[in-house]
Amino acid sequence: MVIRQRVSLMFVAILLLLLVFSCGKSGKKAENAPADTASADTTLSYISEEVSFGVFFDAEGVKRTIELGSRDRQTTIYIIVSFPETMPIAAVEYRLVLPPGVKIENDVYYNQRVALLGTFEDGISETFPCVPGPKIVLHALTLSVPPGLKNAEIALLGGSTSEFIGIAQCDEGQTMVAATSYKAVINPTE
Repeated sequence: MVIRQRVSLMFVAILLLLLVFSCGKSGKKAENAPADTASADTTLSYISEEVSFGVFFDAEGVKRTIELGSRDRQTTIYIIVSFPETMPIAAVEYRLVLPPGVKIENDVYYNQRVALLGTFEDGISETFPCVPGPKIVLHALTLSVPPGLKNAEIALLGGSTSEFIGIAQCDEGQTMVAATSYKAVINPTE
């Protein structure tokens, strides 16, 4: 138990250092650099197809669209990270983007969470004891939804500072793995 706490605290310290270094960049934006440049300063060499984040309207991680009636003012979304059973993870990082007018009313988060840094709007980092796959429901968020929304996308992106969405493994170096992400849509018209 003490070892897990030390590993979690060490990971939080590493995340803080990464945040400090990413804030200290001299105005360069990563999106301006070509993806295949050898001079890009990154420890990530690929985006794993095995690791993904998704916003769903069910805890099983299947339903990515919902039709709300004119009287429906709330819905619940689930933020889920999926990863291989052979790749236990200790942390996640992402940013939640909600449609205009949609607000978070309640948050039921993963009960093993040790630490939380940041906000949903700017980017959030969460740590927990090593967790085996295949998935974790990170948050069940109750949303307040204004009437009349059409094709309202809810997305998970990289943090606004780090531009990273992914996980940290439970290996000795806490290897970071970039992930794919899947959107959810309220009242799709297509």
